[in-house]
Amino acid sequence: MPEIQANHSIATSSTASTSQSSGAQYGEVTGVTTSNLSMTSSQSKQGAIYAPFAAEDIVTQALGRNLPRASQGKELYPLISRSDQDKATLEQHRNEQIADLSKHIQFDNKINEIVQNTGATRDEIRQLMGPDLFDKGMSADLRFKQEVDVLKRLDIQSNEGQQQLSKLQAGKDKLYIVGHGGAGMNILAADQACAQGKVTAGDLASQLREGGLPKSFNDIRVTACYSADTKSPKSFHHKDLQRAAQPTTHKTGFLGLFGPKEVKAEPFAQTLSNKLKSEGFEQPDVTGYHGAGVSLSPEHHHRRLPETKEQDARSSTVKQHFYPNRLA
Repeated sequence: MPEIQANHSIATSSTASTSQSSGAQYGEVTGVTTSNLSMTSSQSKQGAIYAPFAAEDIVTQALGRNLPRASQGKELYPLISRSDQDKATLEQHRNEQIADLSKHIQFDNKINEIVQNTGATRDEIRQLMGPDLFDKGMSADLRFKQEVDVLKRLDIQSNEGQQQLSKLQAGKDKLYIVGHGGAGMNILAADQACAQGKVTAGDLASQLREGGLPKSFNDIRVTACYSADTKSPKSFHHKDLQRAAQPTTHKTGFLGLFGPKEVKAEPFAQTLSNKLKSEGFEQPDVTGYHGAGVSLSPEHHHRRLPETKEQDARSSTVKQHFYPNRLA
């Protein structure tokens, strides 16, 4: 499922309890009508972004993850790639996006040319053009310039030889996983059609283990569309989010009456939590987000339900924690 672009498109097309209860099967969910999580522990943590594959959209999603931080004057999250080769590919995509965005930064330069050629002031030009048109042009230029600046400052790192993931520490760091996804789908993909660069939750868990992520590390956040959903929520109301996160199961055994329940579909974040536990991670806490991601939101991260009339919700209000369950 594609992430939704906010305001414009660029060259390429992400209150829950923080403590794990004993025997918890599925994480608690927050809705926009409930109080938010305490942000103290989250804000004190250092963050990083992990790319399961190297693709153009991964750079776009890393840009989207960092735009609000740049707007708030915060340090950008680095983008960790699997290998030196992936790092080189991502850097190439980054350079291509910078070049493409730079072509769109023209309005302010044209206004300056008019000022120099005519002697008119910028305010006079604004009145002649119409304030709305002038302001929209300046705003677009400013946005493109900000995106170029963030892309230039984005630190793309290689995890070759486990040199980056091994540095992350439980309680001090959080790791965002980027990629495209869909409700009830056990894949992350490199493209919006979910057809390229696919990895399953099991593949991703193996990548993190083989990449040297400490087994004690537990704060992993999946920004893909519908990462907390088995099916698309009808609304951002608490009860609808609870329903969307419930797994689809069926009974096994004779006539489907006597065997144990088997999970047919569940949120990607739940599957990843289960697979991380299977890979030896001690207490995985995987955060998923309901709805589709708005990938280029400048002030805050948002989620959207495109098939409804729901207003966009801040991601922090529609996230859910998933712990390994007994059906895994």
